[in-house]
Amino acid sequence: MAVASSFAYSSVEQEWIVAVSGRELANGELTPDNDGLARAAMQLHGCVLFRGAFAPATVDAMYREYLAQFGTLDLAGMQNRAAKPAPTRFMEVGGSRYEVVLPMTGAFGEPQVFANALLIRFLGPLLGRDLHLNSFTAVISHPGAPQQRLHRDYPHLFFEPGVGPSLLAHAVNVVVPLIDVDMETGPTGVWLGSHRVQDLAVDPKAITVCPLQRGDCIVLDYRTLHAGLPNRGSRARPIVYMVYARPWFFDHANHVNRRRIPVDMPLERYDELPDSVRPIVARAPYYRMLARWDEADAPASAAERPPEAP
Repeated sequence: MAVASSFAYSSVEQEWIVAVSGRELANGELTPDNDGLARAAMQLHGCVLFRGAFAPATVDAMYREYLAQFGTLDLAGMQNRAAKPAPTRFMEVGGSRYEVVLPMTGAFGEPQVFANALLIRFLGPLLGRDLHLNSFTAVISHPGAPQQRLHRDYPHLFFEPGVGPSLLAHAVNVVVPLIDVDMETGPTGVWLGSHRVQDLAVDPKAITVCPLQRGDCIVLDYRTLHAGLPNRGSRARPIVYMVYARPWFFDHANHVNRRRIPVDMPLERYDELPDSVRPIVARAPYYRMLARWDEADAPASAAERPPEAP
């Protein structure tokens, strides 16, 4: 459903949308034709929208997990959490819009989520066989949230003119809505081809947007410009962001410099995973051990300190 706005959205470019068949989903692999279409879209547009890349039951389980973990937090609750001193899970990313690092427990810790076979097979040639999960978060747009500013998730790796836009992808953001997102609720809009643009020199009106359904996902080159649209609906809109990257990439802008643990999986859950998927979340035990070192190095309270020698 179209909604009134300060500008007219461009029509949906069908060539960036790939419909995943039930057989492809079951086999965990795209057909050669669809694989070729998707790779062409990533090369030309810097993004591809996969219709039906996740089983609806998987997404519904993720939504239940989100509600169990954070469903009691309204806008004021997230504002309060984000205002606490670092490190904190919550970060404001726009008016009435917050990003939260998700604990990878319950449905969020299931391999069919972060190691979706179809998705990983597609990402391998883009990022190399040693790709890993760089971060696992959700962005929640509350009712009344205005449109986000036009942005890319990370600056170009090199600022010399023409260098950054000409490189291969170093990371991608996989955007998975946990509910059906119509135009009123506010999907994510993209600027097709903007991964090849040096700065933010694009026409703000040249945004491409379409409703999203449970099971869909958008794969965004980390350089592609995008923005969350206004939430004019009556319910919060949670979207999971799974960022996959080459093994040498650390996201200093969004996580490292903010002292946030971007992949929050308990060691016990990591140890339970099949050997085949552990490399994808290889940083999880590293981050968990860092947290434990911080706890071990914390100054003891007066009651916990050993008595001084006479």
